Amino acid sequence: MTISEFIFDETLIKVGSDYVWLWVAIEPRYKTIRGIRISIERSMLVAKQFIQSLIRKYGKHNISTDGGTWYPQACRFLNVEHHKHSSLEKSFIERTIQYLKDRTECFDIISLV
Repeated sequence: MTISEFIFDETLIKVGSDYVWLWVAIEPRYKTIRGIRISIERSMLVAKQFIQSLIRKYGKHNISTDGGTWYPQACRFLNVEHHKHSSLEKSFIERTIQYLKDRTECFDIISLV
């Protein structure tokens, strides 16, 4: 399976009484999730580590993001091409993120047990 590029995004989710960042990387051609990471902060360092983990696994590929400042910095540091989402890419990553958020709602219940 050839990877065309990665589409990245992150979202804040509640886990128990805490909030964490859920980072997601998808491959748009085959519509597959290629990476997920959880972090307590959203920064260039976390973005760089996440991108770097995908490079180690899949090699270097173009990266599409929503333009958050942490992504272009991380891509420059890793010498990876970066561009902003097209409307189609944005729609795809947002649907994927919403799908994952819908499935993580049960994490709120953990703090009650």
